[in-house]
Amino acid sequence: MNFYKETIKNLPSVFHVPAEFRNRDVEVIILPLDENENGKKDDVERDEMGYPIGFFEATAGAIPDFPERDQPPMQDRDPIDQ
Repeated sequence: MNFYKETIKNLPSVFHVPAEFRNRDVEVIILPLDENENGKKDDVERDEMGYPIGFFEATAGAIPDFPERDQPPMQDRDPIDQ
């Protein structure tokens, strides 16, 4: 299955379609990248990958260290008969 994905900033009223997709049945899905899941405009500034600026710096190390636990003693097992 062929596909084509392109992110367009400031979408014009007419946009380019690759030649291999012209005169064929296609599905076009347009998703606005400046809205959140509730359909409201998102005022958060984002990097080129779509993450909020400073997201990784703010969340790195957010998981606390887990406490050390004593390991329970090993079970005593019967020897294997041969």
